[in-house]
Parts: sequence; structure tokens; C-alpha cells
Amino acid sequence: MKTSLRKQLCDYWEIIECTTKGKRSSMEDSSAFLCPFSSDTSLLVSVFDGHVGNRCSNYLSQVLPFELQKSTKSTMSGLLSKEVIQEVFNNTDQKWLESVKGKGIEDGSTALCVVLDGSELVVANCGDSRALLYQGGQSIVLTKDHVPTDNEERARIIKSGGSVLGGRLQGKLGVSRAFGNYEFKESHYLTSEPEINQLFLTPEAEFLVLGCDGLYEQFSNEEIVKFIKNGLMTHSLDEVIQELVVEAIDRGAEDNITIMVVKFSKLYKKLLKKKAKQLSKSSQNLLPFSKGKALRTSGKTAIKSSHSEPISHSDPGRTLKKDYSLLRTSGKHPITHSSCPADTSKASIQLPPLPIPVDSKSRKIQESKKKKQSPSPPRSAKESKNIDVSEDKISKSHMGVKSIISRALTKSG
Repeated sequence: MKTSLRKQLCDYWEIIECTTKGKRSSMEDSSAFLCPFSSDTSLLVSVFDGHVGNRCSNYLSQVLPFELQKSTKSTMSGLLSKEVIQEVFNNTDQKWLESVKGKGIEDGSTALCVVLDGSELVVANCGDSRALLYQGGQSIVLTKDHVPTDNEERARIIKSGGSVLGGRLQGKLGVSRAFGNYEFKESHYLTSEPEINQLFLTPEAEFLVLGCDGLYEQFSNEEIVKFIKNGLMTHSLDEVIQELVVEAIDRGAEDNITIMVVKFSKLYKKLLKKKAKQLSKSSQNLLPFSKGKALRTSGKTAIKSSHSEPISHSDPGRTLKKDYSLLRTSGKHPITHSSCPADTSKASIQLPPLPIPVDSKSRKIQESKKKKQSPSPPRSAKESKNIDVSEDKISKSHMGVKSIISRALTKSG
């Protein structure tokens, strides 16, 4: 099976892309990468999986990355905000739809764009292409598949008046988010709104994988990461990626296949280590409880911890372990390890109420009242005996005085 290979080397990354039309009569996938993107330490990689034709996917590969780059420069920021990315995706889709209006062109395409800048990574996904990150010995899924069978996607489709038949939108389309597809955009069953995720890379980051569904239909996330990781021990990255594509065809893949891998260099890992130290210092300044101090709150405060067990109220000063791969997501689905579902432990910490301040005069009055109200402590047997003896002496001396007075009065009488 014929494959096409494209690669680029730079100080921070090695980028390898391998594609094949597989058993299809034509190639409908497309891709693009910009290196650098907005700075010397920035990069954009993207893949586009076309359907009903290749015109929409080719259009996106030539337009969308550059529109994102243009917006980045206009905001004077290394990374794009969620709102800017959504605006770029929507405007690009509208321009495509306007260009094909009345021409009977129903081409559509998914879009997956990943931007790296320093230690920060932003993922914008629309469709069922997928991105994986191999970091700290784990494969991390960076995207969610937007397909009609997903519960939330199905609910949105039905709410807009559409239906899901045989696992497909209106019984025709296998994705629930995509660019183009004029017919479904007019009825609002289909959307080009991306799901956007952001995270910080750690010095343990090894490589990033982007691929269209033709690849993931044949391999699990763990299998892809393991194949690349093991292959790099004895082969170059381009050889490993080519072998992976050939293996997918041998397993029975019939769709087009596109895979792009970004391998991080030693120099880039040094940069990540430096960024991690800076982030650690800033986190310690922002989090008082990271130094073992309890955090006072007026109510219940939910704190997400990377530990498997919740933080107990009996140990409120416990230091939280810093997790630099924490993710900020624009959707409701957090990024999870492919080997296990998302499971972020939550603990509610409620500190006891603060005492009401009392002035010194009031405090003295309260203390004297407590002394009067508090019962005398129990006496020991020895103390009780001594008290009894003393009382006997007092009683006898009292009787003696009484007797002397009585005799004196008698004599005088």
C-alpha cells in the first residue's frame, strides 16, 4: 500500500506525518502544520478528515491555520482564547458555506488543531479526529469524539429538530460536528463549534499524536502509544509511523488514514523543566495551604486533588500535591487517561466557626461567673479527715468558752 511521508526537524520538535488513501478511490484527508506559529517556541499542527469529497478539507488546511495565526498576532498573545478560536472556526465555516451556496456541493470535514507555546498546549476539536499525549508514562486523551451516538450530542441534535438513525445524523452523517455539509447547516442539526481544552506540559512529555478516525478504528489509544514508544527504541520516528499505518491496513482499515506525530527534543524538555519550576513558585505564592496552612473559608470549599483519597477535615493542613497537567476545559468533559475514566477526588472542607471577640471587662465578668458556677473539686480521703478533725477542735473550744461564761454569770448572780 502506497504511503506519503512528510517531516520537519527543528530545535524543539521532530514532526512526522504519514498518510494513505487506503482502499478508498480518493484521498479526502488533509493536514497542515506551522512551525513556528507565533513565537520561536510555538507550533501548530492540524488534521482534517473530509467526507462527501475533499474540497472542504483542502480548503480548511489552506485557510484555518493561517486564520488562527493571524488572530494570535492581532491579540498580541502566544495562545488564543476560547472566544477567539470559536470566532475563527465559525467565520471560516461561514465563508466556506457562502462559497458553495447554490452549487450543490455538500462536502464537509472535521477539524483538529493543536497549538503548543512553551509549556502550554491548546486543543480545538470539531469532529471525530483524535489527539493523544504521551506524558509521564501515560497516554492522555486530549479530545472527545463528536458522534451522533454520544448522549450529549444526541440530545443537542434532537433539540434542534433532527434525529439519530442507525447511529448517524439523519441516518446519513457519521459525525455530529463538522465544517461544511450545507444541507445540515441550514437545518442547524450540525455545528462547527469546537471543543477547546488547555493544559500545561511537564518535563515528562514525550510525544503528541494526531490522527483521523481511519487510524483509531483499528487501534486503541493505548495500542498506538505503545506501538510508537516501543518502536522508537530501535527505529527512527518516520519508520515507526510508516509501520503503524501499514499495520492499520493489514488489520482491515478501509478508510483514508492520516497520522501526525510531534516528538519533543531534549532541548524542549529542558524548556519544560524551566517552565515547571516557574509554575511551582507561582503556585506556592498563590496557594496558602500548599505550605501546610489551613485555608479559612466562610463555607464549604471544594478542592480538587490529584490524590486518590479525599483530604480529611482532621488534617486540614495537609499539603496538596501539585499536578502541572491540570486541565482547563471549555466543555463538560475533562481530559482523561485512556486507561481509566476521569476520577477527580473532591473534598469539602468546613473549618469550625471563628470565636466571637470579647473585650477584657466582659471576659473578667464571664470568668468570675464560671468560677462561682463551677463545683468544688472532690476532696481526697486525707483532706476530708483533716477537715473533720479541725471541725471537732473548733466545736470543743466553742463549748469550753460557753461553759466559762456560764460560770462567771452564776458567780456574779
